[in-house]
Amino acid sequence: MRMVDREHYANLLRLAYLVLDDGDAPLMRARRVAAAATRVRHGGYPAMRARLVAILLTEPPTGRHRLHRLVFEPARTPPGPVQAALLELSPHERLAYLLRRNGLTAPEVAAELGVHIRVDFRDVDRATAAVDGRTGLDEAAQRAEIEAFEPDLVRLRPPPAGPPAWRTAVAAVLAGALLVVAGFVLTRPDEGAGEPSAIDPRAWRTTGTPTINEWPAQGGLRHDARLLRRAADAWRADRRDPPIGRVVVLYAGMVDGASLVVLRDSPGPRETPSVAQYFERRLSRGVESVGRLGTGAGQLIMLGMTWRYLVPPWLEDVRAAVPSERSPDWLPVTVRDGLSDPLPWHWFTPRCQNYVVFQMTFRPATGGRQHTVTQLASNNPRSPAPRVWFRDPPEQKERFRWAALHAVACESAMTLSESGDLLLGHLWSGELPDGGDRATLLTVDASSPRGAPGISILISDDGRALSERGRTNSDTTSSAGTMAAVLWWRSPQRWHLVAAAGPSVVRLKTVGELGSHEKGQDRPGGTPLLVVPGPRAGGTPPETARLPVVQVVAYERDGDRTVLSPP
Repeated sequence: MRMVDREHYANLLRLAYLVLDDGDAPLMRARRVAAAATRVRHGGYPAMRARLVAILLTEPPTGRHRLHRLVFEPARTPPGPVQAALLELSPHERLAYLLRRNGLTAPEVAAELGVHIRVDFRDVDRATAAVDGRTGLDEAAQRAEIEAFEPDLVRLRPPPAGPPAWRTAVAAVLAGALLVVAGFVLTRPDEGAGEPSAIDPRAWRTTGTPTINEWPAQGGLRHDARLLRRAADAWRADRRDPPIGRVVVLYAGMVDGASLVVLRDSPGPRETPSVAQYFERRLSRGVESVGRLGTGAGQLIMLGMTWRYLVPPWLEDVRAAVPSERSPDWLPVTVRDGLSDPLPWHWFTPRCQNYVVFQMTFRPATGGRQHTVTQLASNNPRSPAPRVWFRDPPEQKERFRWAALHAVACESAMTLSESGDLLLGHLWSGELPDGGDRATLLTVDASSPRGAPGISILISDDGRALSERGRTNSDTTSSAGTMAAVLWWRSPQRWHLVAAAGPSVVRLKTVGELGSHEKGQDRPGGTPLLVVPGPRAGGTPPETARLPVVQVVAYERDGDRTVLSPP
């Protein structure tokens, strides 16, 4: 092999290894991919690199061969900052970053990857920024670490300890095996995936905002290497929901007579992790559920149908309540080594979408103000467990919060099995027209699906739904000042258009078949409220009556305008 080809092979091998590496030393597959890329005879190194990219993105891995592990083992060295940061990215994000550090611009990287996957320069910039943020190194230092990495270093595996006769026999076997293995070391695919990684148990104490990435392994069996390997291999063999990126153990212990391992993957900063639950019982073993988390933040994880939950170590004083009750009756929940005591099974009857409400206290290990965390959790390990934030009224905050939780869980204000984290906001409270009861205009924004509009609904003081879902102009991170909502509400006599907005909206105006109606703030910084009578309730049933076509224009203090259309 010419010297230039050897240099190209070394660069390609390094690139392939860092893309494929999930903490499992994939040297064999990296060698095969790099060797295939160097067979390109025209176009030089750029053509070889393009071929490498195509193989990595389009060709599935072939079967694993472990015979060479009898003889060779990787020359283990602690991963540097860049290599450790890459473990937290998905393979295509690693590839984008490495091509960027290989001398390509972001648009050039996007063009090279875009032949095989949907990607643009912003995706490249995000992957690069993720490594920059995790390492704290400048571009030159990152490139120096990458170029110094030599994945091809291996050493002979030492023979096992034993009597001298056994050592002689083992040495003879190894010598013979060396001749056999040497023929395919450069062509066989990757090594066995190995046992899952574990997070440093001190990592979560170094940040004021710990997430799933800092959740350490807990449980009495977390050091059982064979159990962890069986669990990780079983998940990797799952054809429907295999892991993406590095596999990390969250919990391993005995639960109700079964050995349980909970694992999560590492899809990168743009996606939320998946969690797999592996059980070993007397007559069965295997992965029994794989569910995607609604958020990358540390959250409760339901364990099978055990009525128990995993709790991250930074959440304390756990308590739970059933959202169907008129007021919260908090039950203290004991947590030992990350595992909660079981909740009463009768709580999970077919009501309120089978969700319960948890409240916990977050005390930052790095100092700072503690705060209460609210979360909705199901008895289904595949269902999301959304955290809940509130945009509160100035008075009776706790009463509003419980009513809002009841409306979301029990009154169909949101389908929790499809939502991410929730922001529940208060826009207006008061008496409805035509002798209607007191009501609150509740806005509900979910973090997923991404870009989905928020909804609004009128609820009573105890959380009963007084209207169907409406449509708002809110987004997942809308502030209280720019929020506005409009919906139809039906009294016994007629329909009414109800619109309200936050304090940065100074005026609301209707246009369309209802004519022109306007309402400004009742006081500086107050909440504009516009209620316009509509058609009389009719139709069979009355809900099918035709409603006028109308839009509401919200005029903000800075001159911007937002147009809302009720359904």
